[in-house]
Amino acid sequence: MKFFINNLKLNIFLIIFLSIKGDSESDNNSDQGQNKNSICTLTRKPSQDPFPSLAKCYKYNNEACCMSVHDEYIDGYINSILSEPCIRKYSDFENLMCFGCHPLENRYIDHDKKLIRICRNFALNLWNGPEREEDDYESLNKPTTIFDNCGFKVDLEILSDLTNENYIIPSEKFSNFYEFFDKIRIPFYEDYNITIQNDTDDNCYNNSIYINNSFLFIYLIIIFLFLL
Repeated sequence: MKFFINNLKLNIFLIIFLSIKGDSESDNNSDQGQNKNSICTLTRKPSQDPFPSLAKCYKYNNEACCMSVHDEYIDGYINSILSEPCIRKYSDFENLMCFGCHPLENRYIDHDKKLIRICRNFALNLWNGPEREEDDYESLNKPTTIFDNCGFKVDLEILSDLTNENYIIPSEKFSNFYEFFDKIRIPFYEDYNITIQNDTDDNCYNNSIYINNSFLFIYLIIIFLFLL
């Protein structure tokens, strides 16, 4: 009886996996097709699996628009701003700093106008924290205290004109989102400005990436093991 139940579970698992896998491949092929028609800003070629793997922007190890040398520079840039205990505390900020590695980064850029388009919801999460209670667009015109518990180091030359100290409390130095990113630039896009667009626009950055089949497979395996 136990053998029959386990065999039934296995058959159900295979049916679900093959069904989702087919849908995922269709979606991935669509996204990847767009990727292959787009040349990455940093590598000047289509996105691909990075080798060696990325350490800082590791979420793009399946497909990236950057290489190890870019990843190392981004890591150094973040380390020059945040103290070591705070490196992993601000995921949205870290993800935006890794923008150049995103496999679809060129979709979100206007190179002629030197603009990077980011989605409104992503900007609000970064500025107010993901636990924010409301969609307050006006909050982007006010200081944020999100980073105050850590503060910023003043290792970067671009921050050195803000203080004679070796650190700053961000809410005291940046009156709004735009002033903040006028100083804290995205690595490799220092001459680009950020513009915010509605989330309904497919051409704005919101930190989402498609799910690769390998990750989907691992996820389903875990579910299957719990069913046994």
